Amino acid sequence: MRSISNRDYVIKVASDLFLVQGVSCISMDEVARRSGVSKSNIYYHFKSKDELTQAVLEYFISALQSHFQEQVLAGKGALLPRLEGYINQLIDELIERECEGGCPLISLMVEAGKTDEDVRQRLAKFFQQQAQVIAGLFDEGKQRGEIRSDLPAHALASLITSWLEGSLMLASIQKSASSLREERDTLFRLLAASS
Repeated sequence: MRSISNRDYVIKVASDLFLVQGVSCISMDEVARRSGVSKSNIYYHFKSKDELTQAVLEYFISALQSHFQEQVLAGKGALLPRLEGYINQLIDELIERECEGGCPLISLMVEAGKTDEDVRQRLAKFFQQQAQVIAGLFDEGKQRGEIRSDLPAHALASLITSWLEGSLMLASIQKSASSLREERDTLFRLLAASS
């Protein structure tokens, strides 16, 4: 017996379906069939598939923000090991779903963001906010002597985000996440201040 609301359950089911099969391949009928929630109940919560897609996007963003908060912002100790924990969690989740879907946000952007300006704008806002937070962390890491001082923090934040998003997508295409940890370690070695 599930203990979450029909609305939240539909979002969870739709997020799994959208991630693996794509937004355009999944109808509201399929969401109703897979969730066991009546179509009328789904339409009570979401007036359209676009509205459901927006809810799925917020679900993915919330999950990523929660992971980042737990692993990086609330973590103790040096910055790079905290970032490593966050990245490891994303890699483990990708492996757990057999590399289906790459990064959930990029997967949604590739499909829905082309035609839904609200999706594109929300993703742009999320990545901009994330880059600002990471740049701030890199500035702090530079002050503590953990990160190379000759590298601009905003460029490092963009580099980490671009590498992570692109690598997750490539892992999905290649159906293998085998190189992600080695790439992460190499990138971190380049960022770390000399001992």
